[in-house]
Amino acid sequence: MSGEHSSDADLDGWLYTLGITSLCQWDVLIFLYRHQTSLVGADSIARFLGYANGQVVAALDVLEGVGFVVRSRVSLIVRLYQFSVPWDHSQGDAWAHLLALATHRAGRVRLSTRLRGGQPPKPGAAAGGSTLPGRGQAAAPGDQAVRADT
Repeated sequence: MSGEHSSDADLDGWLYTLGITSLCQWDVLIFLYRHQTSLVGADSIARFLGYANGQVVAALDVLEGVGFVVRSRVSLIVRLYQFSVPWDHSQGDAWAHLLALATHRAGRVRLSTRLRGGQPPKPGAAAGGSTLPGRGQAAAPGDQAVRADT
């Protein structure tokens, strides 16, 4: 299935499979993917991406825990961060789908919209209508649902 024609439930499932729950985690993951091996401190990554240092450190911890990041020991305030695709087939498949989705602007907008609020719903939760935008929130491009606020 092509990423750009995927449903919100597919998107939520892929994010859930990878353990990605925030936009900061996604941005750090993409940064490390684009710079396969980086010799920098978390504070530098935070400055490059525009996040607080604590958010990036937490994101790196999560990404290391799920197998996307291999870190060296601290040496002179920097570490070697190396991007790694997890060996688990379902994670590799989810990563491939999300990466394909992120190659287009509309896909990046969908991803950022899903991740802006924090943890995406678990797969299957979308059937109950829990993914509809609330008051003051814009629907992601491609969303078919219409909400009438009364």
